[in-house]
Amino acid sequence: MKTAIGIDIGGTKIAIGVVQEDGKVLATNEFPTRVEYGPDYATDLIVSCVEEFMQQFPTVTGIGIGAPGPLDSKQGKVLNPPNLKSWHGYPLARRIGSAFRVPVKMLNDADAATFGEYFFTFRDTYKHVLYVTVSTGVGGGIIINSSLYEGALSGAGEIGHSVVQREGPVCGCGKQGCLEALASGTALNRIWKERMAAVGKPVDPNWNSKDLFAHFDKNDPIAQSVVEEASTHLALGLSQVIQALNPELLILGGGVIIGQPSFYEMVYEKLPSYLLDQHSQLLTIEKARHGTLAGVMGAAAIILSKDEDIGGKQNGI
Repeated sequence: MKTAIGIDIGGTKIAIGVVQEDGKVLATNEFPTRVEYGPDYATDLIVSCVEEFMQQFPTVTGIGIGAPGPLDSKQGKVLNPPNLKSWHGYPLARRIGSAFRVPVKMLNDADAATFGEYFFTFRDTYKHVLYVTVSTGVGGGIIINSSLYEGALSGAGEIGHSVVQREGPVCGCGKQGCLEALASGTALNRIWKERMAAVGKPVDPNWNSKDLFAHFDKNDPIAQSVVEEASTHLALGLSQVIQALNPELLILGGGVIIGQPSFYEMVYEKLPSYLLDQHSQLLTIEKARHGTLAGVMGAAAIILSKDEDIGGKQNGI
């Protein structure tokens, strides 16, 4: 059976897996991105891991990469992703491709996750799909008429950088009030610590969003206010995209959604009140089926699918 390697590049970690065309994941590995060490450090680890997988699985026919956008998939470069500042202009796909004799193709990471969920689970049921991931950042992907829509710079679906609070906190992209600066895992953790410090409560610098939700589950009022506001911001941001695109299916994924059921339920309950009735009645909302493996599976699906499934413009290196 045909297999491919999928590489999911994130601001916090990198995940790599070997995936069959039936969606079975044969092997996985992951490690911290270590943005502060630069892209060559991460790429060397990726190449080493892929080499091991290629030896273990000789049926691998290609390597797919999901990388933070914006990117130039034709040149195999990441351009200026907010969460990977040291990677700006880095020729990621070409660097990996030079080490192997199989096709290497790259998509925006959220597009790859979108395509993985669609290709392996929903393609026989839906034609118009919006996928949104909430993790280190907030990203999205769009399926229109059964084909992935990338946009001019593989930047379609950048819901995380839509402004939902005009004078809100500064986002990593440089704008104020982006959804990513208000509802991502990074934002939740930052806002929580700021509010704790403002009232003189002790703050552990090692706390992350998981600790926030632990406090939320214990009915801590500061944690509850942070999560409540973030879920409202996310529901509002989602509603704007849904009103514009009118999808049949909304898939919510990413570490914050998958790992924190209470947050997912809050967004699920709030979203319909911000939609037109006809859009709300049509819309099905699902949690990502492949969990944290969606990015890996989607990256592999770039290789396993046909060109027309991705708008006819897969770009090989």
